[in-house]
Amino acid sequence: MGTAMNKKEKKFTGKHVLIWLGCFFGVMFFANGMFVYFARSTWPGVVEQSPYQASQNYNKTLAEAEAQNERSWHMEVELKRSQSGVYLELLAKDKLNNPLNDLSITANVGRPTTETQDQELSLEAAGDGLYRAKVAALNPGNWRIKIEASQKGEVMFQTLETITLK
Repeated sequence: MGTAMNKKEKKFTGKHVLIWLGCFFGVMFFANGMFVYFARSTWPGVVEQSPYQASQNYNKTLAEAEAQNERSWHMEVELKRSQSGVYLELLAKDKLNNPLNDLSITANVGRPTTETQDQELSLEAAGDGLYRAKVAALNPGNWRIKIEASQKGEVMFQTLETITLK
């Protein structure tokens, strides 16, 4: 009977409850953080508005891509912030590094994950292969820029880039 009294009975105290709650919510925050990270880093977005229509034009799309590769044009795309606003600048050169001055260039600027802030732009030639357009106010962060350059009504170059604006 004396040994039963000496045995210390373990009690479940407020400290234990706090530790258990802290561990539980810590695991939940960690798991949810991992889900958010993987969702944001792997979401590809909408590539085609009409996948069926794109599949019907697949051979034409391949031929256009091959023709673009053969031309070996290169375009440097940049978003520049100045006191008068944000500008999209594009420097277009052919495979011999000569400026391309006779292009009609359109751009779609928007966020990579949503279409709510998309802006359609028509770039103006500034000479020596440089094209510019003023963009409505852009917040810092990643911006998706889809460029389409036409010459005499025919699409000659297309590209999709992601640029970080500071």
